Amino acid sequence: MMKHIENSLRNILENTPSAGHDVTHSLRVRDLCMHLAHAEGGDIQVLEAAALLHDIGRPAEFRDPAADHAVISAQLAPDILSGAGFPSRKVPAVVYAIQHHRYSSGVLPDTLEARILQDADRLDISGALGAAMTFAYSGALNRNLYHSSDPLAEHRQLDGDTYALDHILSKLLHLPCSMHTVTARMMAEERTRFLDRFVEQLAGEITLCRRQPDE
Repeated sequence: MMKHIENSLRNILENTPSAGHDVTHSLRVRDLCMHLAHAEGGDIQVLEAAALLHDIGRPAEFRDPAADHAVISAQLAPDILSGAGFPSRKVPAVVYAIQHHRYSSGVLPDTLEARILQDADRLDISGALGAAMTFAYSGALNRNLYHSSDPLAEHRQLDGDTYALDHILSKLLHLPCSMHTVTARMMAEERTRFLDRFVEQLAGEITLCRRQPDE
């Protein structure tokens, strides 16, 4: 059953430009959901299916940036679940979790499974993976790595839609406080400590490169 769902994920996303939100992201989110559920509880079947299918609407969003991949993924999921022989009584729980997984939704889900999926999805964009995905996505959209004269936004507003480093500063470094479960918060805090060090190192290298030869 789950293999059928995973194969459907691969068929949809395997050859789709993704800038980080590819098959491997969905598989990592699945594994994170399993890890969190072991500590926090939740329906394993619902979590695994929701994690595997939460981003299958990405291709439609790439074609039309105004589309919401969470909504589209939730619309596509029931047919895949039915074809896989997934228990029909659990389909609404999977759809609900997928609908509410986006960081930008700002929604506090009602179910534990939806909260765990949100946590897992956010965990996967934290730490080293978060930095890698941010730079991949920024490159795909032809965004700048950082603001040339004020990299750390000390004298300007952060603009994560223009600069990759700004996205890290404005979003990724604040992910721990957005976690619902204790386990996810602890994991996010550990990953964020690495990201803090990465930003410090990056800022130091940028500063060194900007120094004048006679300084």
